[in-house]
Amino acid sequence: MVSSKTADEGALLKAILQESATEVLVFDADTLRIIQANPSAAKNLQYPLKALQKLTPLDFLAPEDGPAFNTLIALLRNGKKRRTALNVHCRRRDGTRYPVEARLLYSSDHDNPVFICIANDVSQREAARQALSESDLRAIVAHIPGMAFQITRKHDSPPVLRYASEQSAQLLDIEAAALCAEPERFFKLVVEEDKADYLARLAEAGGGHMSFNWEGRIWMKTWEDVKWVSIRVGQRRVAGNLIWDGIMLNVTHSKQAEAEIRHSRAQLSALASHVEKVKEQERVHLAREVHDDLGGNLTAIKIVLSWLKDNLPPDAHRLIQRTDYLDKVVDHTFEAAHRIASNLRPAALDLGIVPAIKWQLQRFARNTDIAYRFNATDEPIPLDPDAAIAVFRIVQEALTNVAKHARATQIRLRLVRNPDSLLVTLTDNGRGIQPVRSDEGKHAFGILGMTERAAALGGEFSVRPGKRQGTQVSLRVPLSAASPDAAE
Repeated sequence: MVSSKTADEGALLKAILQESATEVLVFDADTLRIIQANPSAAKNLQYPLKALQKLTPLDFLAPEDGPAFNTLIALLRNGKKRRTALNVHCRRRDGTRYPVEARLLYSSDHDNPVFICIANDVSQREAARQALSESDLRAIVAHIPGMAFQITRKHDSPPVLRYASEQSAQLLDIEAAALCAEPERFFKLVVEEDKADYLARLAEAGGGHMSFNWEGRIWMKTWEDVKWVSIRVGQRRVAGNLIWDGIMLNVTHSKQAEAEIRHSRAQLSALASHVEKVKEQERVHLAREVHDDLGGNLTAIKIVLSWLKDNLPPDAHRLIQRTDYLDKVVDHTFEAAHRIASNLRPAALDLGIVPAIKWQLQRFARNTDIAYRFNATDEPIPLDPDAAIAVFRIVQEALTNVAKHARATQIRLRLVRNPDSLLVTLTDNGRGIQPVRSDEGKHAFGILGMTERAAALGGEFSVRPGKRQGTQVSLRVPLSAASPDAAE
């Protein structure tokens, strides 16, 4: 017989559950069928109590929450847990969903074990949190140096510019709402020279305007100025729908800086080319002076010495020895003058680039004891004097680097004439490219000088490891601009 105290406690508990805003469900441990539910649960789920008692929790849980619910139920049945918590979404009878924080308890104190679910509707809290997140996001977007936007496309429907930040007015002189209503207004701003590239990227992307990465110029009529903009977009898929999250930035200043850097580099390259040209002209002048003036004077001295020797008395042995010594000094000076003139401007260049490089290789082999193989085309190579001397100096510097740094025993040099270019390749069997130390700045400047010479000719210069060992130096010089009359 139930005591009056126990009955009073039961009545009090039932009254509390009836008035509580917390949802309470009791369901059978084996079948999961709902046995009891308080009014709050029935109200939130939009089911009458009798209809609710024909269901299980899986009937109104969101499908994605079912597996987690089943796993927790199994743990409770096996006694591994006595109670547990979970965050799920419930579906009302009309199909709407709301988030809940729930606690599950397992009770086996009576004949039919049951699960007790106590749940709180947290939709208002989630809504407040979401509103706060959106507010924070809008504050962040409002301070980025560009226009943020989002494009969506549902299934086969056309893309829609769903959102554009307020910076649209500052960047494009178009209000955000107007841009969202008519995204093609952006395309109308693109300058004529860049429209073809924009349309090609648009066709490749398969989306709407601004749904792809692009960089180009737009004409701002209000300011009568051209502005560079950069569009960067990321694509994602949500519930079968495509979403493009993008940002458009004003990159005019960086583009202007790049143009200034390119202009400065072009000026420096032109200056370097001019300096090299002046140096070569001065070398030619000095070589001519050494050959003509110094050579002429030495010839006159040798003639006078020969006359003196012939007219000295036979018994003037010391004078004859002095005259012979001076004659040898003159011969050595002749050789030195010839060497200096050849270094300043090799006479072999007058015969063409192939004989000049072959002469250079012979001198290199004599001075270094490094063997060489030389392969060159038999066809004439049309190079104007400036290009010929530049190619000669680059090969000269490359050979100097081999002698100083490569520790090679053999080199191979090839000259190949292509329809529109001359290819020079120098390969050694040395130790390969080594990291440049701070005390090896001259070597680094040597490579830089060769690169600048090649660039001044409109050519390309590269240094890379050889296929097997050593280093390979390559020079490609265009022939299209060379004089057609110049040939070997």
